[in-house]
Amino acid sequence: MNNRHALVTLCVAGFVGNISFSLLFPVLPYYAQEMGASLSQVGLILASYSYVTAIALIPFGMLSDRVGPLKMLAIGLTIYTLVPLLYPLASDLTQLGLVRAFHGFACAVFSPAAITLTLDTSTQDRWGEALGWFTTATQLALVVGPALGGLLLNYYGFATVFYSCSVIPLVGLIFVLLRLNTIQPTRVRKVVSTGSWKWLKQPPVFAGLMAPFFFTIGSGTILTFMPLYSQGLGIAQTGAGIIVASVYVGSALLRVLGGKLSDRIGRRPMMLLGLTASFTAIILISFMNSFLGLSVAAVFYGVGMGIAMPVAYALVADLTPSEVRGLTMGLTTSFLHGGLALGPTIMGIVANMRNYVTMFRACSLSLILGIIVVLGLTQKRHWVQT
Repeated sequence: MNNRHALVTLCVAGFVGNISFSLLFPVLPYYAQEMGASLSQVGLILASYSYVTAIALIPFGMLSDRVGPLKMLAIGLTIYTLVPLLYPLASDLTQLGLVRAFHGFACAVFSPAAITLTLDTSTQDRWGEALGWFTTATQLALVVGPALGGLLLNYYGFATVFYSCSVIPLVGLIFVLLRLNTIQPTRVRKVVSTGSWKWLKQPPVFAGLMAPFFFTIGSGTILTFMPLYSQGLGIAQTGAGIIVASVYVGSALLRVLGGKLSDRIGRRPMMLLGLTASFTAIILISFMNSFLGLSVAAVFYGVGMGIAMPVAYALVADLTPSEVRGLTMGLTTSFLHGGLALGPTIMGIVANMRNYVTMFRACSLSLILGIIVVLGLTQKRHWVQT
């Protein structure tokens, strides 16, 4: 890798940022239910994080291009540190939803800057690999976070979980500030004034934008409703946290390999492989009713997501100008969080009207649509690199 010290620093930053909010995946559904939330309200409250993130990512991505991604990286970690302290202060569902929404600003500030720096400190022929390493770190956080959150909830209660969500990014912020000099871009970034949007007219760019959206409809549904679904099957809170974490175990396994292969054989086949694997997995989830079966199927879902997700980001970076990289990475992450937001919202309604099994099977439709979109938009006649 071209700048290993920079990549290590950015991986640590990505890890602590993601572990901060992923601790809450298996915790907030129970917390909201104790405050009287229905299934659809649970879905909406948890999705409020991603709604705000999806909307705010684009302007904060543009701001990153103007003021510099290093500053935005530090600001994002600072917000990650402060917001969890507000959760224990929420006295009703409205306040809980507002705190969760405010938490989304941390990701909107942090993510475009971190991904931009990962690309800027590598060369284009190894972007897939660099993003593979960075997103492996973020996925490992999503493995540790839910398992640790379920464990802390079981033994120490809600308050300890919330305070832990604050301490972890604070440690990461200190680490990053001490290593800012390691992050040296491989090229001088241009200062963008208005920027050209011609890159957005390329159909393959939309394939890269949409793939994360289709994946996260399913993963957002799993992380939101798996704790409650597992509870109905007699699986303990810690077990539910492990099942959620299993998605991200699978997601972390093959990210670097998937990124490397996409650098060599192309982005399209790896994206299609990932979508097909995750489609198969979520169908399997709908048939499972044991801890082991759900864990294995969740790992399989994550493998598909892990193969394709960094490749989608690399595809968008391939086809867009470097001077608007914060914007383009923010836009891609916005689609990702759009899926995380819409998935729980829509599937919470499906679960209320029918049941969890129907909900998971409905999620599979998003992966089928993703396969169709990627096949259609990545035809060779559409491929024009910027």
